[in-house]
Amino acid sequence: MHKKVFALIDCNAFYVSCERVFNPKLNNRPVVALSNNDGCIIARSKEAKALGIKMGVPLFKVKDIIQREKVIVFSSNYTLYADMSRRVMNVISEFAPSIEIYSIDEAFIDFTGARLNYEDYARSLRATILKCTGIPVSIGIGTTKTLAKIANHIAKDDETLDGVYSLVDIKSIDNILEQTEVGEIWGVGRQLSKKLISQGIYNAKLLKYCEDHWIRKMMSINGLKTVTELRGISCLPLQEISATRKSCCTTRTFGRPLMKIEDVEQAMTTFARRATERIRDEGLVASSVSSFLRTSPFDRGNKYYSNSDSITLG
Repeated sequence: MHKKVFALIDCNAFYVSCERVFNPKLNNRPVVALSNNDGCIIARSKEAKALGIKMGVPLFKVKDIIQREKVIVFSSNYTLYADMSRRVMNVISEFAPSIEIYSIDEAFIDFTGARLNYEDYARSLRATILKCTGIPVSIGIGTTKTLAKIANHIAKDDETLDGVYSLVDIKSIDNILEQTEVGEIWGVGRQLSKKLISQGIYNAKLLKYCEDHWIRKMMSINGLKTVTELRGISCLPLQEISATRKSCCTTRTFGRPLMKIEDVEQAMTTFARRATERIRDEGLVASSVSSFLRTSPFDRGNKYYSNSDSITLG
């Protein structure tokens, strides 16, 4: 039986990278992208990260840094990001027979049984994605999906690796796991991380050698699967078919206040049409429709307004 080998392709600062493709003047400058309501930072260039801007931080908390360092700020453009994601995934699918699109900017591929140099192949894939789409990616390779995720973090953080790192041929990865904080392990959330740290488990190596019954008690059966993968045993197969979505949402934050009802109606009509197009493309049927409208909660000069409505379809 062939040893399992997985690779995780993760787009670097994806939303920022998408903006840079169409505006090269943004290269080498601090850039951030905001969430739906322009409330929080959800993507940062490495230059913005170097300024100490944290992921998920509310915009108003770093306003001084934004102004002082002339950080460029974008509202999220999900139409653009979805289109660029499709381009990236199409390139990846040409390099691998099996692909799991994990998120808008991440995909797993299965190298199992392939007779090739994994790192050379990954570098070729990385170069092709950059050439065809303009999006830089990092690629981590491991004998399980969880280890591929750890390898990806290393590939992204260490610029000397040129965006590719493999754990496959390393005889003992304990030193690497020892340097991996428990909160960075795929599947270990913030609350579980705190729980594990309180028990003295603060890195991946310590978690790897815990007793199975203790892991099941602390982390449930899914946690045991994660730890089993840290031990190099694959138990999370590639999910080639995406789970059926339970909802479809199209939203946009406007660059200026809309003062006329006609402009609001036009925007709502456009967004409704885009949502229905996505639903039809996936062969789905909607049972209800909801809409919401609100002003910026950070606009100190005007009263905050928010309203919403929902209807059930027959």
